[in-house]
Amino acid sequence: MKTIIRLEFEENQPASSYIRRVNDTESVRLVKEGGWKYAPKSVWKERIRDIKKEGTPSKKKSKKKEKT
Repeated sequence: MKTIIRLEFEENQPASSYIRRVNDTESVRLVKEGGWKYAPKSVWKERIRDIKKEGTPSKKKSKKKEKT
């Protein structure tokens, strides 16, 4: 998996439209065609993955005691 970023994008676009994680063969094809370049995985983590985690509520497990 490689992280790629679009060279030209508007600032009002969501990050998921210009930052992608794709397989190796797809990344080579997109970079060779132009319009995309390789980016560090940390960019994807900060702008996409971590944003999704903050938006979803965490599930809390309740611990019920058994009555004996």
